[in-house]
Amino acid sequence: MTLRDKNNNNLKKLTESEVLNFLAENPNVISNNIDLFNKIFSLNRNNGNVISFEDIRIKSLIKENLKIKKKLKEIVDSAKNNKKIQEKLSKFSNEVISFRKINPLVSYIENFIDNEFPSITIQFSLIKLNGFSELNKKYLSTNNDLLNLINNTFLEKKPILITKDSIKKYSLEKYTNKTDSLVLCPLGIEYPIGVIFVRYKSEMMGLDLQFDLLTSLTETISYTLEQFIQK
Repeated sequence: MTLRDKNNNNLKKLTESEVLNFLAENPNVISNNIDLFNKIFSLNRNNGNVISFEDIRIKSLIKENLKIKKKLKEIVDSAKNNKKIQEKLSKFSNEVISFRKINPLVSYIENFIDNEFPSITIQFSLIKLNGFSELNKKYLSTNNDLLNLINNTFLEKKPILITKDSIKKYSLEKYTNKTDSLVLCPLGIEYPIGVIFVRYKSEMMGLDLQFDLLTSLTETISYTLEQFIQK
């Protein structure tokens, strides 16, 4: 066995992942050895099929450019959607202040959300406060578990995703189903008024926009409901 053979046997065999990690951490290796990489990435010249490393880099840049364009389009589309939502919320805020009776107000809120945001459905659950006496009894909570949930949700001051544990703890089985996600939004600016149960498709849950929308809606609804409470 020659000295070279012995050295080869002692060399550590690198995995593909290790080589890629090394190149990623040492980009100058590529630029300093461009001729070598061109030879490595060249195919059979006799067949006229030659791909240089420069070609590969150009293709990679084109691919990255397409990704950036796609990302920019997503940002622009999101901005347009945000504008539409803001316009709807402005309309909503301007309309609700005109109501002087609570039942028509709640009906308007339900119809507005059903028409303008068809991907979500809502259900009110309110605390029976002085001033809500004219409100349809279906909105007023008498269940102690639900009253505790209303207070705990209000303390969070933000939309809360309902989990299996909270369903069991607060006896929320009748509010849930297997296909939709359920979120609670607190109602009450100064003190708890109630909550809105919001359902929408699970694949939408990851969007921050959904929680921003729900927060804006519940804040506006809270202000309109508080005018009916006799303090």
